[in-house]
Amino acid sequence: MTRSLFVTTCLICSWAAAAAAQPLDSSPADQPAQSFEELRKRVALGDTLYVVDAAGDETKGRLTSLRDVALTLAVDGARQQFAAADVMQIVRTRRDPVRNGILTGLGAGAVAGFALGRTWDSPTCPRAGVECGQGAMTGAIGGAFWGAVGGWITDALIRKRETIYTR
Repeated sequence: MTRSLFVTTCLICSWAAAAAAQPLDSSPADQPAQSFEELRKRVALGDTLYVVDAAGDETKGRLTSLRDVALTLAVDGARQQFAAADVMQIVRTRRDPVRNGILTGLGAGAVAGFALGRTWDSPTCPRAGVECGQGAMTGAIGGAFWGAVGGWITDALIRKRETIYTR
């Protein structure tokens, strides 16, 4: 029992580590924009942005206008305009895609549920019996469901900051 629990825990940890690994190379689309013209392709009106000006002050607001020479944010009900020459950096937050969390949780939960469910099966069960393996199957299905729910909730709470413009 202890050995199978240890092996299951090791499998879950190695799977989670593999799922969390990020690719080392970055495509040109991952690089921050160098002009407001490039930035226009990456943002939409209404996006929440963090603008760092030449003084180093960060302002959070929703994008209301973006032109080649300036951008305007709605900040606490007022509009604040930033000239392109004064903007040093623009950052936005994005939600983490939930599908990888769902899949990771589903797999890890199924493995853990299967291991736990095996302990519910009778050791004296005949190998060809219909009722044999019901504990393992029930544990795997329940573990997969609750693991997927847990992975979905975890990923839904994660927000990543990404720099989308630097001067």
